[in-house]
Amino acid sequence: MPSPACIILAAGEGTRLKSKYPKALQPLCGKPLVLHAVDAARAAAADPVVVVVGAGAEQVRTILADRDVRIACQQELKGTGHAVMCAEEALEGYQGDVLVTCADIPLVRPQTLSRLATEHSQSGAAATVLTTICPDPTGYGRVVRDEEGRVQQIVEHSDADEQYQRIQEINTGIYCFQAAALFAILPRLSADNVQGEYYLTDVIPELLRQGQPVAAVTAPDWQEVMGINTRAQQAEAEKIARDRVCQRLMEAGVLLLEPTSTFIDCEVEIGSDTIIWPGVVILGQTQIGSDCLIESNVRIENCRIADRVQVRHCSVVTDSRLGNEVQVGPFAHIRDNSEICEQARVGSYAEVVRSVIGPRTYDKHFSYLGDARVGADVNIGAGVITCNYDGQTKHRTVIEDGAFIGSDAALVAPVAIGARAYIGAGSVITKDVPPDALAVERGPQKNIEDWAKRRLEK
Repeated sequence: MPSPACIILAAGEGTRLKSKYPKALQPLCGKPLVLHAVDAARAAAADPVVVVVGAGAEQVRTILADRDVRIACQQELKGTGHAVMCAEEALEGYQGDVLVTCADIPLVRPQTLSRLATEHSQSGAAATVLTTICPDPTGYGRVVRDEEGRVQQIVEHSDADEQYQRIQEINTGIYCFQAAALFAILPRLSADNVQGEYYLTDVIPELLRQGQPVAAVTAPDWQEVMGINTRAQQAEAEKIARDRVCQRLMEAGVLLLEPTSTFIDCEVEIGSDTIIWPGVVILGQTQIGSDCLIESNVRIENCRIADRVQVRHCSVVTDSRLGNEVQVGPFAHIRDNSEICEQARVGSYAEVVRSVIGPRTYDKHFSYLGDARVGADVNIGAGVITCNYDGQTKHRTVIEDGAFIGSDAALVAPVAIGARAYIGAGSVITKDVPPDALAVERGPQKNIEDWAKRRLEK
C-alpha cells in the first residue's frame, strides 16, 4: 500500500487554555503538542506531512524548522474545513490517500494511524472516520449512524440537540480521505452553523449525498484519541503520556521503584538494570546508560550519562555529561555543559559549572568549581572554590593531573596549578603554581593571651 500524505491541523488559539502561547506549542511530556502529531505521522510512514499553522504561526514554524514538513498558513481561523482547504496548495498534484489529524490529539499512536490508512485503502471508501466510544462525550462531535450501522453524519457538540448529545460514539477529528474526493468537496462547504465556521465534518454528509461510501474505524482506547481543550484535559493527557513512558522503560529492563511519582519526558532513553528511585525527574533529551542508580528527588535534564553511574539523592544535573562509574551527590549541582569524566567523584553540596573534571578526580564536599579544567587524579578539598568572576568577565582555572588542593583554598582565576602541585589549606592563590611545588598563602598566626577573658571582664 502506498504511504498516505498527512495534514496536521495546528492553527488553533487554544482560547480555553488561557495561555499566551498557541495551542500547538503547549507542552506535553517534554514536547510541544504539534511535534507529537508530526512524529506520530512520520512513524506511521506518512509522506508528505503538511502542518497548517495559524495562531502563533512564526513560533510554530520555528519549532518545526528541523522537521521534514511542509507548512500551510491559515490566515483567518474559519474552522477545520477551511484549514484543510489551506493545505491543498501544499499537496498540489498529490493523488493518493491523505490522513487528517490535529495537533491537539497528541496521544494517538502511529499504529492507529497506520490501521486507519490501511483499512481506508482496503475499503475503497472516499472517507474513513476514526471514532471511539467515550464515557463523557461532552465537547466532541457525535457520530450518527443509520439502522444498518453506516455513518450518516457527524454533528458538532455545539449544534447537537438533546437526542444527539446522548450518543457516546464520537468523532475523534482524525480521518483518511481520497485526496481527490476531499478537495472536490471542500469548496462546497457552508458556514451556516452556530460558530459560523467551515466544518471538516460536513464533508462526510456531502460525500454520502453524492453516493460515495464512507467507512469508520473505531479506536478501542478512547484516551488515545482524547483532545486537549482545557488545562484539566492537558493534565490528564500528561499523566497518560508519562505512564506510557514508564511502561516503555520498564519493558526495556529499567527498574522504576515507584512509577507514579517518577516524571520522565517522552524522549528520554535509559539502559537496562538502571534503578530509578521515587521522586525522580528526568527531562529533555537525556540518555542514561545501564546499571546506573538514580536516587530519590534527583533532577536530570538534557544530559548524557554513561554506565554504572550513581546520582545520589537531591542532586541536580543539567546540560552535562557523566562518564562511566561517576558518583555525584548527595545535594550536588552540575550544570552548564560540564563534564565529569570516568570514575570521578563530586560529593555533597558541591557545584560544578562549565567545567571538566578529569578521571578519578575527587571533588568531595562544599566546593565550587566554575570555568575550570581539572585533570586526572586531583584531590579537591572541602570548601575549595574557583574565583572565576571579576565582576565583568569569567576567567578560567586550570588544575593539572595529580594536584592536591587543600581545604578552603580559593583559586583566583585566571590561574594554573601545575601537575602534582600542592596548595595549602586556607590559601588564596593568585599566581600560577609550577608542577611539584607547594603553594601556601597565609598570614602568620598570632595568639593574644587572655584576650577573651579581658573582654568578658569589661
